[in-house]
Amino acid sequence: MFNAQINLNIGSTNVGTAPISSFFSYSYVQQLYPKQEINASASGNITGLVFYTDPSSTIGDSSDWTVYLGHTSKTAFTSGADWIPVAQLTQVYAGSVTKNNNRVEITFTTPFAYNNTDNLVVAAKENSQSIDINNFDEAFHVYPYTPNSTLYYKGDRAVVDPATPPGGIRADYKSSITFSGLTASATPSCPLLLYPLNNTQFVSLSPNIKWVPVSGADSYKISLGTSPGSTDIINQQTVTATDFSPSAVLAPNTNYYLKVAAVSGTAQSSGCTEVVFKTIPPVPLNDACSGALVASAFPYTYTQSDAISATNNTGFINACPDAMNDGTWFKFTGDGSQYTIKITMLAGSAFDPQLDIYSGACNNLACVGTADSGGAATAETMTITTTAGTDYFVNVGSYEETQDMPEDTFTITITKL
Repeated sequence: MFNAQINLNIGSTNVGTAPISSFFSYSYVQQLYPKQEINASASGNITGLVFYTDPSSTIGDSSDWTVYLGHTSKTAFTSGADWIPVAQLTQVYAGSVTKNNNRVEITFTTPFAYNNTDNLVVAAKENSQSIDINNFDEAFHVYPYTPNSTLYYKGDRAVVDPATPPGGIRADYKSSITFSGLTASATPSCPLLLYPLNNTQFVSLSPNIKWVPVSGADSYKISLGTSPGSTDIINQQTVTATDFSPSAVLAPNTNYYLKVAAVSGTAQSSGCTEVVFKTIPPVPLNDACSGALVASAFPYTYTQSDAISATNNTGFINACPDAMNDGTWFKFTGDGSQYTIKITMLAGSAFDPQLDIYSGACNNLACVGTADSGGAATAETMTITTTAGTDYFVNVGSYEETQDMPEDTFTITITKL
């Protein structure tokens, strides 16, 4: 046992494909450990690593390892091909490993000098042809972390060449781990927020704030305000879980400033970064058919920037055979001419709208037509021939007919032909 060591979530009982796969013949895994999470008191030599296994697991046929460490500025893997080049890594171990007391302890012949400035990448390659059949498929304990913190490949064809690794799979977890040789800071590390991230828009008025657990933390303190550094909404409220929802509903269309600190005994993390997020706008004025915006001059164009706050009111609209969400509403009066109604979204939008047109009255809608031919971010268009003096209602909502889904920003254009 080393006197100087940093333990990261070694009490986790989840299992995953890290640091290697015991369920496939060969694997190659890279994991990112941010400087903030390592939270070392100073730079120093990493003299070894410890990984933790499930008690029911075996690794006898998954014990031929090559291990690498390296410095990196990377905080997440951007794709399955986003491997850190092996030329940027240092091989710190090659040989057989064993499981003792549900631990795999690796001691380096030559320590790795960690600069305590960069993030750290831990990479491991498993070279044994055989596999271990474990109760949970994989043997090693992992803990949830920020998206795409781990990149792994596992297969049965051949030992992986880390200079040209095949396409991998990204994961939102990492190995429970001990860094031997480093001394932990006297104060716990600052939690990494999972939600909301900095500059997140359209946050719920009752958000579920989530963060990554900090090893050794007994509790966390939440501060929330409406200006930078302020705590006028929540002032250092103590929670023991790793998520939190304010007891009072937040104001719509408002910037909030959030800080989460970890507490271990009498020590509290300091210098934690404050994030800002903005809540969803108020419910649109044209949320219900009765409040439909009136188009009286053509061409009529309106950008619905607050559609995300639309409600489903009394339920799905099923006047047409293809039912849909109750979205936002528009209205115009026919004069016997043809009219084209077109819905367009912002580039990159995930909104998949349905466009329905009805005649009659809000309490007695008659289907005129439906446009739902495209997928996400695809424009929908419909042309109708109107009857003079007849009111036409346009509903733009999510296409789902059994699940209330949020709408998103769109532009409606009504053109008289």
